[in-house]
Amino acid sequence: MKRKLINSALFLALACPSYAAGPARPISTRPGQPKTAVKAAPAVSPWEEVPQHNIKTGDIVVYTPVTGITTAQETYDIFAPFDGRIEDLQTEMFSFATVKTVLARMVSTEMAALLDSSTEESRKQTERRWQDVYSYTEIRPEVQGVITNIYIEPRTRVNKGDRLFTVAKKVVIIGRNTEPVYSKLAAGMTAKVKHARTDSEFDTTLINFLRVKGTASTNRLWLEVKDLKDGIKIGEQFDGQLFVGKSENAMLVPRGHLVQSGGKRFLITEVQTGLETAAETEILGHTSIYLQPPFTGTAKTGDAKDGKDQKSR
Repeated sequence: MKRKLINSALFLALACPSYAAGPARPISTRPGQPKTAVKAAPAVSPWEEVPQHNIKTGDIVVYTPVTGITTAQETYDIFAPFDGRIEDLQTEMFSFATVKTVLARMVSTEMAALLDSSTEESRKQTERRWQDVYSYTEIRPEVQGVITNIYIEPRTRVNKGDRLFTVAKKVVIIGRNTEPVYSKLAAGMTAKVKHARTDSEFDTTLINFLRVKGTASTNRLWLEVKDLKDGIKIGEQFDGQLFVGKSENAMLVPRGHLVQSGGKRFLITEVQTGLETAAETEILGHTSIYLQPPFTGTAKTGDAKDGKDQKSR
């Protein structure tokens, strides 16, 4: 009897290997039977984990470094008033001259011949004797400016209408900003510039500017020198700082935290709400807290070289 029971158990184990191999397979869903829906994880807003910041209040001063070459503008020539000779020259290249500045002295051809016939000792006596008839003519500029060309030398003969000097009424530095400038430029902005070799300083005013093609923050600049004086050489390099502007107690945020759309700029600030419906919410105001856009980097925009000097408090 015992042997029969053992044989029966062995037979069942061989006939049903699936039971011996392990747990049963899950029962397949019958055709037409609906599957059990798997709940998807709720979508996470990209704004959920972005940093929050406070709008700061402080002062901001903006400069931009500039460089350029001096050019002579609105030039005019001074001509010999009669036939004669230049006796002496009393100016030099790039000197500043007013209407009272004597650039040179000349005499007529007759007076020159009379002086030449006199000895060095008697020349002054001859000048005094004939001063009522012959005198020195002083050459002065019509309008103040910088002497940009001299065409004569002492003791040289000239004819009426010969060009003696060229004077520039204005000196303009044509150049550009050497670092990005993000603020808007305007005519009338001022800049202190220095001569690259001598460090002579001059005050200039921005009279025109033009964005350089293919760039976003580089401008061609025209800076007029306002304090014309000796040492303002033409065709040489001058460097300086253009003062763009200053604001006190201003609201300040990093440039990279602004969102641009449709040519406008936005800042995503916290708002205070009032009444609400399913479709609308009443906005009562906003706070100084704002969200940093998730698609901006964490680098500080102040690290960029834009000539900016900023103080926050």
